[in-house]
Amino acid sequence: MSAKMYEYPGWNKDLRWTDQRRGERRDATYPMGIHYNCHGAESEMLLMREVAMMLVMDRLTDKPDWHVKVFNDEIADKWRQEALAWPNDDLYNRIINVSTWPNMSEDMLSRWVPTKPKDILNKESVDYCILELREKAKYFERTGVIPTLDATHSIAKSDSVVSTELHSALRDAFSRLQADQASNRDWHPNTDEIVQDLVHPSMYPLVYGRSLFHPEEVVGVEDAIDKWAGKGEVIPRRPEWGEEPTQRNNQGFRYGGSNDYGTSIGGSGIHKSYWSTIYQWLPANLTFTDDGSVKFSSYINNLHPTKYSSIYKDIEKLIEVALPLWDQCLAQYQGYRTIVGAGRHHPRIVPDNADDENGDNWDPKSPEEMLAKERAATGEPPRQLEESAAEGEEDLEDTELNDEEELDDYWGKPPDIARWMNTRQPIFPQPPPFSESRVNYAINPESTLRSQFKESGLQIIVKMASIELTPEKPEFPPGGWHVEGQMNEHIVGTALFYLDSENITDSHLDFRTLTSSYQDDWGVGQDSFHWMQSVYGARLAGGSGSACVQNYGSVVTCEGRLLAFPNVFQHRVSGFKLADPTKPGHRRFIALWLVDPFTRIISTANVPPQQAEWWEDRVLGGEKGDGVELATSMPPEIALLLLEKGIGKGRLDKAMATGKLAHPKLPQEVLDMVHKELGEALPMSREEAEEHRRKLMSSRSAFQEEARGGWASVEYSFCEH
Repeated sequence: MSAKMYEYPGWNKDLRWTDQRRGERRDATYPMGIHYNCHGAESEMLLMREVAMMLVMDRLTDKPDWHVKVFNDEIADKWRQEALAWPNDDLYNRIINVSTWPNMSEDMLSRWVPTKPKDILNKESVDYCILELREKAKYFERTGVIPTLDATHSIAKSDSVVSTELHSALRDAFSRLQADQASNRDWHPNTDEIVQDLVHPSMYPLVYGRSLFHPEEVVGVEDAIDKWAGKGEVIPRRPEWGEEPTQRNNQGFRYGGSNDYGTSIGGSGIHKSYWSTIYQWLPANLTFTDDGSVKFSSYINNLHPTKYSSIYKDIEKLIEVALPLWDQCLAQYQGYRTIVGAGRHHPRIVPDNADDENGDNWDPKSPEEMLAKERAATGEPPRQLEESAAEGEEDLEDTELNDEEELDDYWGKPPDIARWMNTRQPIFPQPPPFSESRVNYAINPESTLRSQFKESGLQIIVKMASIELTPEKPEFPPGGWHVEGQMNEHIVGTALFYLDSENITDSHLDFRTLTSSYQDDWGVGQDSFHWMQSVYGARLAGGSGSACVQNYGSVVTCEGRLLAFPNVFQHRVSGFKLADPTKPGHRRFIALWLVDPFTRIISTANVPPQQAEWWEDRVLGGEKGDGVELATSMPPEIALLLLEKGIGKGRLDKAMATGKLAHPKLPQEVLDMVHKELGEALPMSREEAEEHRRKLMSSRSAFQEEARGGWASVEYSFCEH
């Protein structure tokens, strides 16, 4: 029975092709936040109050036995007081998007910050949090999973689904890998020998024009090296952008929309540079078994498939427990508006009337109410509102305007009105009455990844790394905002397991998403968005608005935690350091990246192992001895070719030292033919793989910089309607 042949972007389909018409789920997609025009990746705007509520609920679910204690009224009252004691300024600084605003001086930035609202949290909002947590506690009792930072998109976390036995096995796996790599540690480039890569997809990736390839998925796990290493045809180099007749200069392509390169929905104008024509991370294929477990059907790139077969089983078990968390947080978009997924998909609080003219949005509601309160406080008799317009700055001298722009807003207005506009406080909307039936956290059995993709299976990219701190290098710096992969990898979900932390301070992941620049549905009047600026924490003025980015908050990344989230979230790791600066410390984690199951990509089932070390062990018998005896019997032409490629150097050097390795006998013309025919078929030396990694990382750094620029370039503009 022959292996199945799929359609792959970058092989028999255009690199930008996506398959999003499968079975009955027509036009279905899992969104990605790589580009601001990827359909389904955007979040609705969230009130600062709602983000604060999400932060409170996330922190409360970190408490031991929270799911039991939340039903104890006395404890719940203490938690309410803790939440209300959270300093308003700290909440404000965690939530507001100042960092996403246009570049400017600190002085200008301070004057552009919207009016800081008081009472971001209040009794009603905290009461709502307790009621919601009681519903989440019931769900947690059944599943061990906690939906958190959930609004338009959501995150799932659990400190209990990974069993003690599996946790211990994964610790042992790390220890074994670190011991085996002790003589040749792979320090991730540009990390000052702090981050050790044990398994990383940037080593030995798919390289167009270099990697061997099989159109059918024939490469397995146990047979990957013995049967398939060194076999296949070199996958053709992809044309550089602009080389193909169908490609126009600076052409944008649609992801989630219909075009010449694929069928999908929504979104347009994704620049060609968001795909790489040279490199792609290689996922491993995964099948669902009849007993409910999962099993790798192709090898994990950079994890030896026979030497570490027990680690493969451990990672399979980790994926099994990660699947429900992905089911919890990965929403599928069908058509333009239909969202299929568990949990919440919309904000909790939506204002009824966001216009500045709505007096209920302000305290005091009007200039007249302001005057009445002032007179009541002083005991002075009431006076009429001044109706004459301000004619000069002297008329506004008692109105402490923040900047020239606000002076323009108030110019020509009566002083009392100008003063009211400048001193009024925005009032947050209250959360609606809590309804237990409003949000269903349960996962539809027909919508699980296992149910939907039982026949085709999944594709998973694996990373295993350890951050090693020492008294000489005591601190790990904060990371940059990013989403995972380029468009090539089609990564739609991340699962992170933090398996070991020792002698380090607390760390967390920050999350934010894109929002839409199209906000006309609010229906506010011309320049009547000042209340919205204050309660949403965003600059909305046209030409100087803040970027369309919504902060969601942060989640602590403690030992034993499994954390999953869709690849719509831009995220960054916080910095951390040694708790005791006189002793070493570390943090170890496993990252699992889920490839969009609707778009199958080239995997390790198509690309045989490229690691020269693995190939050497098989060809030269390294696992049974030092391989010198076999090396001495090798045709000298082949031996010299291997040495030229940096392969088998230690063994072949020893063979040459014995004097038993003959000198080449073939004419130079024949030697050239041997080099041509065999050179590209040989696996990569470590030196070659490291050079490809350097180039891959360089190109991705440039891509990430461009992506961040793209996120920042889309700004709110409420001036014209």
